[in-house]
Amino acid sequence: MKIVYTFSAILFFTWTLISYAHTPGTVTVDSLTFDKILQNFDIVLAKFDDKYPYGDNQDQFKKFAENAANTKNLLIAEIPITDYGEKENEQLATEYKVTKADFPAYKLFLKGKSKPIDFTGEKTEDGLKRFLSQHTSLWFGLPGTLEALDNLAREFFDVSSSNDETKAKSIIEKVREQVKGFADKKEQKSGESYLKIMETVGKQGVEFLKREGRRVQNLLKGKITNEKKEELQQRANILLSFRSLKESVSDTIDAIKDKVADTVEKVKDL
Repeated sequence: MKIVYTFSAILFFTWTLISYAHTPGTVTVDSLTFDKILQNFDIVLAKFDDKYPYGDNQDQFKKFAENAANTKNLLIAEIPITDYGEKENEQLATEYKVTKADFPAYKLFLKGKSKPIDFTGEKTEDGLKRFLSQHTSLWFGLPGTLEALDNLAREFFDVSSSNDETKAKSIIEKVREQVKGFADKKEQKSGESYLKIMETVGKQGVEFLKREGRRVQNLLKGKITNEKKEELQQRANILLSFRSLKESVSDTIDAIKDKVADTVEKVKDL
């Protein structure tokens, strides 16, 4: 009888490990197949992690992978790292400077770019979606955003960047008419946010988007109610729609410059 119980326990343990080893909606790659993946897909989000991950971070990743599985042009890759036995994918971990303390570490590989973009946000489903929305043209339906208006927001950004006031005003009027037709109050509120942002850009220029984005992020870091946090996060999500890939890269560089400047100031204060 003890043998039966022991055998059943082993089977259960093995099944549990197998279930953790692969996340639906992803592909598991290794040092021999990873380059092939990068060569054949435009956008690859790679997750470096333990071979058998578990916990809140993994639960959030599962939700993200399941919801993003059918997103066109995106491949989600899992790279299991082990520091025992054959030390699986140790070479990839070393090459991309990932340590066990970083797990799970996410890196975004864009076709044509020599280096990946490191993920530094909250390791949640929405955090990963925001990251991809910031650095790609993929649409995930972040809280507060509307796909039709997101498309117009990108178009508005392009014409505003080239100082085409006539087209910019035309897009604003198009958005205004769409917002009037929204029956859902939440959609109407979101639509009004898009409209106000466009109107402000019309007065202050596209530089307003960077300033407003930084202002909202600073407010999110402060002590605020959950209701206010949700409101600000939705505004931050909408602001992500007003950008191109070129602008995203520019913002990343600006963010690095800001971090360096902050570090210099802290050193001066010591």
